[in-house]
Amino acid sequence: MKSRKKKTTRLKEIFNSPKTELMPFGVLPIHAQMAERAGFESFHISGGMSSWWLGGVPDVGLMTRTEVINNARRIVQSVDIPVYCDADTGYGGIQNVQLTVKEFIDAGIAGIHIEDQLDPKKAGGQAGIAIVSDEEAIGRLRCACDTRDGIDPDFVITARTDGYAVGGVEEALRRGKLYRKETNVDVIFYEGIRSWEEVEYLLRETPGPAYCIASRHAGRTPSVEELTRMGQAINIVPFLQPGVQDAWKLLLKVKKSGELAPYDEYMEECFALEGTEEFVGYGDIFVKPSYEDVRKTEEKYLPENMRRDYEGTIHD
Repeated sequence: MKSRKKKTTRLKEIFNSPKTELMPFGVLPIHAQMAERAGFESFHISGGMSSWWLGGVPDVGLMTRTEVINNARRIVQSVDIPVYCDADTGYGGIQNVQLTVKEFIDAGIAGIHIEDQLDPKKAGGQAGIAIVSDEEAIGRLRCACDTRDGIDPDFVITARTDGYAVGGVEEALRRGKLYRKETNVDVIFYEGIRSWEEVEYLLRETPGPAYCIASRHAGRTPSVEELTRMGQAINIVPFLQPGVQDAWKLLLKVKKSGELAPYDEYMEECFALEGTEEFVGYGDIFVKPSYEDVRKTEEKYLPENMRRDYEGTIHD
């Protein structure tokens, strides 16, 4: 049943929960709908994957605020769970940060993270990262928080620091503790950490809700029980990798064979799952309203002579 609580309130509760929340990480409405249908309580829009999947460009600040927010709005409207979003550096100076927070709230997003990188930003974990001064970062975050407080105090503002990339774990921690002390952000986020020992250290030394994104070099992710013990508020679930890797492998098979046989074989495997919870067909089972909902609405409001013939047409 749909919660009566605001989505911003629900997201804030997730970050303040003592247990680590697994948060699916994607780009499109169908990704959020998949997360919701699978039973997850929230969804995170990836800034990097949005650049790659929507814009076909590297994650270096080329996607505009308008493009990101327009996509975020469609995602929010497609699900009932709260949606959290990457807001890069706030898309410019202080006036831009202020407008960014207002527009994300207006779009229905439940929270955002704003980083301390220098514009033009780089993708997390990539070479060439530079960060702004302490004073500029604090001003950026204070502006975001003051704007939030004037509209919806439950809207989650997360301070992301890329300090690890330029100064290692101690610089990351110094930045995280500084932002916690000098601003009213809700959460501290450490990007690109390269070992789970460092993750544990950062979380232990950081007051209040915090989380880290560990690079693949850190190795396998600890259990949720262990992450909870560490103090990890959320842990992203980048579940779209098969949607790139497996699609690419299938495309190569078709090209190399010169036939559609590899595709047909793949679809036979997919439709063999029909009747199980793993079956997704072509993906349209996730849409809202469902096709059944559309039919019921037509039958409720249209005169009989205007209703479609759902029984007599040839269909799957």
